[in-house]
Amino acid sequence: MNSNTSVIQKSMGWSLFSEIAAKFVTPVTNMLLARILNPNAFGVLAICNMLVSFVDIITDAGFGKYLVQHDFNDDQEKHAYADVAFWSNLTISVALFLLIILNRTKIAGLLGNTEYSTVISVASIQLVFTSLSSIQTGLFRRQFDFKKLFITRLAVAITPLVVAVPLALAMRSYWALIIGNLAGAFVSSMVLTVMSSWKPHLFYSFSILKEMFSFSFWSLLEGLANWTIFWVDTFMVTNAYSEYYTGIYKNSANMVMSIMGMISASMSPVLLSVLSRVKDDSGKYYDLFLDIQRIMLYLIIPMGTGLFCYRKTITYILFGSKWDEAANIVGAWGLMMMCSVIFYSFSAELYKSKGIPRILFLFQCTYLIFLIPVCLLSVKMGFWPFVYIRCLCVLEQVLMSLIFLKVTFKFNILRLIRNMTYPVIASLSILVSYCVLRNILKTRLLEMAGMCISALLYLAIVVIFFRKDLLRAKNKIQNVKL
Repeated sequence: MNSNTSVIQKSMGWSLFSEIAAKFVTPVTNMLLARILNPNAFGVLAICNMLVSFVDIITDAGFGKYLVQHDFNDDQEKHAYADVAFWSNLTISVALFLLIILNRTKIAGLLGNTEYSTVISVASIQLVFTSLSSIQTGLFRRQFDFKKLFITRLAVAITPLVVAVPLALAMRSYWALIIGNLAGAFVSSMVLTVMSSWKPHLFYSFSILKEMFSFSFWSLLEGLANWTIFWVDTFMVTNAYSEYYTGIYKNSANMVMSIMGMISASMSPVLLSVLSRVKDDSGKYYDLFLDIQRIMLYLIIPMGTGLFCYRKTITYILFGSKWDEAANIVGAWGLMMMCSVIFYSFSAELYKSKGIPRILFLFQCTYLIFLIPVCLLSVKMGFWPFVYIRCLCVLEQVLMSLIFLKVTFKFNILRLIRNMTYPVIASLSILVSYCVLRNILKTRLLEMAGMCISALLYLAIVVIFFRKDLLRAKNKIQNVKL
């Protein structure tokens, strides 16, 4: 690999650009759909996505992460492992798809409503499309070829816009959302297959499968635990309340995760690819992690602060007037996701890059042991107490993350916390400006103007006072030799 440091910079640039482009198109699509369809339709979509995302983790089985993290002797060996991973993924996905079809009524009942057995079956076709492209994604990440992943993400983001929105206008049904998702998955599989220089061959080896599974088993468990963290609350809402509350809860949470994901989802694959290459140099490993994280903190913390302060106006912009009730969910989830991205999403790549997903799984289990009982108790208190208590659970996640980082990597926790100091100070300008302006922000138009003022003030403070800190982190990343 070229030791020129531009490899990391270009990877970060393309990955971030990919997420920004995709996350720009996706909210636009969602904004249109939210004004056409009612929250109940998004509740049905959430139920389908809950199942599909769960089964999708099983079909991938962690093989994609293995291809990114593992050191191969040559391309021939790498391609052999890719072949085994591809055929394993495809076989598992087809088998699970057929299993869902045969048990669709029971599964729909478990998810809250037997009437949705047909839509669940159709939505599950997405599993087969995903299995056709997951290995190509892993290989592109390993090669730092984030430019091609950008093209794919953009194509996938645009597809629902041109498919789901017209269908929603014509059908006024949740079927428009389901078909839009299927179209996006199909386009992703086609684009990645066409652009990939690797194509699957008729080759299989059970010895290779056994070797990969020793790593992928823990990665699979980690993926399932991660799924549980982000879906267990939706499952409880689905069973305790109507599709309306499922819709406003999950659609609001998804939108916040989509916005925050512009940073976390763009940097996580880059972090995994880069850290996997320097995992044997502990000093460089920790420094590189902190420098990349600090740059991202200048984006993550102001985004979370802004979502909380201007939650009513942001909800109106994203969803329209009939979603006013979702504003407090947007604000609470904005703060929760800010903390989760900083202390969980980024640090998760450390465990994966070191090839120790079992430790990450153990961390997730400790969080779930706390999260599940708290959610079970709070869901009985009412919808809004449940929302706020669920978000407060992130404090336990932060504490456990710091403990695991200290025990596993011997990291200096104070240095990790100091890494946040300047971004936090700069982001306080958003909170202060909102508190000063909120008494005069009586209309949505004025609050939009207040948002712009807060954003400009933050940018001015970063440029004037913290520009050198950003450049210092950027230069240190550029000077790393891979």
